[in-house]
Amino acid sequence: MVLQMRSPEGSITNVTVTDIGDEGIALDLNHPLAGKDLVFEIKLMEVLQA
Repeated sequence: MVLQMRSPEGSITNVTVTDIGDEGIALDLNHPLAGKDLVFEIKLMEVLQA
């Protein structure tokens, strides 16, 4: 389950609930893509000479 938390400064962060127990809950504040391999496809438009 993904929830939103507000910091004392007012910014909003998405958090993932990773465990719910009798004593509390565990949250993961990492970005959803953290730890994943990312592949980018790029197109080189121009090469500048110094």
